Amino acid sequence: MGRLRNPLAAAVVLGALVSGTATCRKKEAPAAETKTKAEADIVLGAGILDAAAIRTGKPRSVAFRTHVTVTGMLEFVPNRVAKVGPIIEGRIVQIRVDPGQRVTPGAILATVDSVEVRRARADYLTSQVKVEFAARERERQRRLADGGLTTGQSVLAAETQTDLALLEKRAAAERLSAVGVRAEDLNAATEGRASRPSTGTALKTPLGGLVLDVNARIGQAVSAADTLFVVGEIDKVWLVVDVYERDLSRVHVGDEARARVVAYPEREFRGTVDYVAGTVDPVRRAVSARVVLDNPDGLLRPGMSATAHVFGSGTIQGGDGGAAPMMIVVPKEAVQTIDGQPFVFLDKGGGKFDLRPVVRGGEVDGDVEIKRGLAADESIAIEGTFVLKSEALRSQMGEND
Repeated sequence: MGRLRNPLAAAVVLGALVSGTATCRKKEAPAAETKTKAEADIVLGAGILDAAAIRTGKPRSVAFRTHVTVTGMLEFVPNRVAKVGPIIEGRIVQIRVDPGQRVTPGAILATVDSVEVRRARADYLTSQVKVEFAARERERQRRLADGGLTTGQSVLAAETQTDLALLEKRAAAERLSAVGVRAEDLNAATEGRASRPSTGTALKTPLGGLVLDVNARIGQAVSAADTLFVVGEIDKVWLVVDVYERDLSRVHVGDEARARVVAYPEREFRGTVDYVAGTVDPVRRAVSARVVLDNPDGLLRPGMSATAHVFGSGTIQGGDGGAAPMMIVVPKEAVQTIDGQPFVFLDKGGGKFDLRPVVRGGEVDGDVEIKRGLAADESIAIEGTFVLKSEALRSQMGEND
């Protein structure tokens, strides 16, 4: 069974020492010998140590990469998302999809009943009757002319009426198509070759993907200005940011970017700069840029604000032009948070671990940067740290009882 003598209070004292002595990346954290005897260890028995699969190791030192910090808003990728709405006024009579449902291009999302559709159908059917009547009259006048019973002028008038009727039918067919009904389908229905078409118009998606949003209800009155469905893929999203003039020389198309959002502070999303505007906004003194972020889990939502680090193509050099400064990184699992304070567990050997408060930075290739509080030659727990955190909290609760 483990034991812990007031670790959190001791850690706060040590945290003050860390903050006072480590003021920049080049300075190392206070060594283990600066700890006082008042600071206690977490002690695990051999059985617990083996069962918890706690693994220890040393931090890695990697070259510090220059980056520019930018903020912006997430947006849909326009050619991967479609907003679907009616092209006419009417009322929704049927909804065929639910949010999160996957659909194929051309799938019917809803049906809208419309007076405009009824009117367009009636106009087309009327024009069709006029064409048939004009054609019969033209043939009658031709037969009469062949028998010498009428003049050529009457035949010409009948032919003109037929041409006008055909033009009217063509215009009616265009109006029918404009409200989402094919003349061929209506013809087949009137001839008995198909079922009678509805008086509604089908709302179809031009793209396949997920139904991301549904803003429709049965009986809802709608118009051409309404967006009822959003369909598409969000495995990639845009982050549109402002790059200020002072940073413009360090941001280029193709640069790597890593973003975070408030909703998932521990999660880092990777992407690439794919556009930098060619003009500077005269008011904001900034250039608009765009980062394409990978979003395989669909966690990023358009409208979220995000902060991103844009990394250049290389590392920065030291002040004398020599080697780049280094930074310390550890596996993400090595860092645990207690009462809002990040900690690592310093390996003292023999199943003993000290709580060491640290100041964490961003993620670097899946690891976490440690800005202050840990030296590169110190050994820490890098796996199984949740057990150590649980032991620390359990011991603290025991002391408070």
